Amino acid sequence: MNLLVDTCAYIDFLGRKAPFFEEAVQVVAAGYFGDAKLWIAGQSINDAFFVLNRYMDSQKVQQAIAESLAVFTPVALSPQDYQRAVALGWKDLEDCLVALCAEKAKANWLVTRDARGFERSPVPAISPTDWLALKRAEGLEYGQVELE
Repeated sequence: MNLLVDTCAYIDFLGRKAPFFEEAVQVVAAGYFGDAKLWIAGQSINDAFFVLNRYMDSQKVQQAIAESLAVFTPVALSPQDYQRAVALGWKDLEDCLVALCAEKAKANWLVTRDARGFERSPVPAISPTDWLALKRAEGLEYGQVELE
């Protein structure tokens, strides 16, 4: 299973952002244990650094990003992808670019706390809560896993 993790969930994980960190770390655990291949839009790394650097030490943020790349595979966009995104005319260009990265990664799901922002996505959007519920229904539970 391929999951593209949206910027907000990536920031929740890297920044240990309460109350969302618990579910974000469980999604990452699925990638760590090989139950899912985790992808991240390349620009999400930039965005996460920009946001987290405001309240965390720059070196700690960079270290967290570097460590996350053991589990996350970045997806790069081409100039044609940017042109396509603009032509699609989404209200939020950033969301459109993330959705195109999910498509390029052949993701089964786009994991986000903002599913409404991805109503036009070619890849279905799902919240971390709902994705974890699907996994629990399959008999997989990540609640007891610590990745620290």
